[in-house]
Amino acid sequence: MSDTATTTQPIRDFALAVRAALSDLPADDVDDLTDGLEADLMEQAADFDDADAGAAAPDFELGDPVAYADELRGAAGLPVRGATPTVRVSARRRLRARAGAARADAARRIRSSAAGAAVLDFLLVLRPLWWVLRGWVVYAVAEIFVGGAISTVPTDPVRWLVLCAFVILSVQWGRGRWLPWRWLPRFRTVVSVCAVLALPLVLNLTAHQAANAQASAYMEYDTYSTQGLLQNGQEVTNLFAYDADGQPLRDVQLFDQDGRALNVVNDPANANNLPQLDAAGEQDLVVPSLLVPGGSGWNVFPLRLVKSADIDYTYDYVGPADQTDAAPASFPFAQVRPLVEAPGEPSPTPSSPTPSSSPTPAPTLLPEPTASAAPVAEQ
Repeated sequence: MSDTATTTQPIRDFALAVRAALSDLPADDVDDLTDGLEADLMEQAADFDDADAGAAAPDFELGDPVAYADELRGAAGLPVRGATPTVRVSARRRLRARAGAARADAARRIRSSAAGAAVLDFLLVLRPLWWVLRGWVVYAVAEIFVGGAISTVPTDPVRWLVLCAFVILSVQWGRGRWLPWRWLPRFRTVVSVCAVLALPLVLNLTAHQAANAQASAYMEYDTYSTQGLLQNGQEVTNLFAYDADGQPLRDVQLFDQDGRALNVVNDPANANNLPQLDAAGEQDLVVPSLLVPGGSGWNVFPLRLVKSADIDYTYDYVGPADQTDAAPASFPFAQVRPLVEAPGEPSPTPSSPTPSSSPTPAPTLLPEPTASAAPVAEQ
């Protein structure tokens, strides 16, 4: 056996003993401390003997491997073996290490195929989008629990500022910024998990709000386009008629001076309803009478009414289905003051015709008696 082989084996044994003395440290720390240890020791042996690299003198002493390991610990600022309790790593740290190892192993398995690597790279590119989405979800949850309203989209400048603040904070957290305290990274993880769980609910609420907004926009447009009857600049949505005795009348057809049907909408053929606010500020729907075929019963008063509690904008979309919930509108007064005949005015109610007096026959003119001739004396 050559001298080189004879010297190399003790160096290898010494390096193994040093690594064994460092075995209480994490594997990464051991690798960092002993990386290139064999090569360094062989260079020292070569310098000691003034010989070729790899050759060592027989009297070259490697020393105590445990002491050498302690020197490495001290140079790296690591505690001496046995200075701390045997269980140095907390359960939480071990759990984090295992989670990190599992994540690295999963990424390695995914990247083992070209398709998996492409998908993973694509998802990594989309991380900034998730940071923005996480900020929006946190805002929506805060709006629900703090603001007391189910609104996932800001409705005023203050809420827009709050949303921007949440999004900026989420993006900075995603970049590893704005985490001055040690507990914040763990809190960020909790927030991310809660955002993932709340995302389906927030998306569902947003979809319903978008549908309601679309229905409201259609209703507002329909209100503007079907405005037909005004009084002093205010919209008239229904009419109520009373007879001369002050009693309410139903199913009354009204026409204007030209014989046109009097409607509260501008386009009766295409108008399904007309919004109307009740005394509590809730929005009811006025719908035409069904007594006229073809849905053109907008001039049959009083019109029918669908109460706000019976309206479902999500499914009905203020269409003809509302007629199933319609009921006759209530009269503003059960009875009004009867009409009375004003002095000097003809009675407003039709009076029975008085029998005409029979014509008085003209007096019969008798022929006046003619004067008789004077008696002639007899001669």
